[in-house]
Amino acid sequence: MDFLDIMKNRRSCRSFIPGKTVSREDLLKIVEAGRLSPSGCNSQPWKFIVVDSPEAKAKLCDAIVVENGMTGAPWRDQVSAFIIFVEQEAKVMPSVVAHYHDTQRFAPGDIGSACMNMCHEAYSLGLATCMIGMNDQQKMETYFGIPAGRDVRLVLAIGYAADNTPVNKVRKPLDEVCSFNCW
Repeated sequence: MDFLDIMKNRRSCRSFIPGKTVSREDLLKIVEAGRLSPSGCNSQPWKFIVVDSPEAKAKLCDAIVVENGMTGAPWRDQVSAFIIFVEQEAKVMPSVVAHYHDTQRFAPGDIGSACMNMCHEAYSLGLATCMIGMNDQQKMETYFGIPAGRDVRLVLAIGYAADNTPVNKVRKPLDEVCSFNCW
């Protein structure tokens, strides 16, 4: 499939087929797509935790509910597997630190790129995904042994879509988001 076709047809899924398991082979292919992603100074500032056992999924479903019961994923119990994206300390060139006074300057973008590569690989395997941004950091650390100070940046839900009806993506026109040589 052409890459732009993947971009046009892939969508965030919020309705999964409960109980339909994603194979570990496919999960590893998805993680490999993230591992191969580019990163600033080749720092690879990520750790991916695959969550696919019923016990671990129950913990994760609890950890993506924050205070007052808010969650970005009310459908979380339908999901076959999740991948937790944990930001690691980036090892960047001294000139980057000298200029930005920050080793993590590129890490959020790098993690986002890795996540999108995983979404595209999942789509190519016939799977659906949705990025989840809300989580309870303390629960994540407790449930998954994540060291204090290692922020969970996002969680990727992976499974089989309950409905594959194509949707018309609403995007800004190209001339509104792109220009050449100046603003």
